[in-house]
Amino acid sequence: MTYKTIDISEEVYNRLNEKKKKNESISDVIERMLGITKESKGISEFFGIWKDLPKEYFEIMEEAHKEMRREINKRFS
Repeated sequence: MTYKTIDISEEVYNRLNEKKKKNESISDVIERMLGITKESKGISEFFGIWKDLPKEYFEIMEEAHKEMRREINKRFS
């Protein structure tokens, strides 16, 4: 991959830097903002994706999972 140097104002750089996620470069931020997709990096790309969801969400998911398990057990018993 080739690289190009561009001039941007310090204000623009700072705003891009604010948008940066952990382990993301400024180029990654620009690609994300432009909607340019990259190849998947594998399952590790999704680690921590749910960390900011509220606890109630997981309680609802857990109850739905239990209900599905009860239905499956009923059908195969």
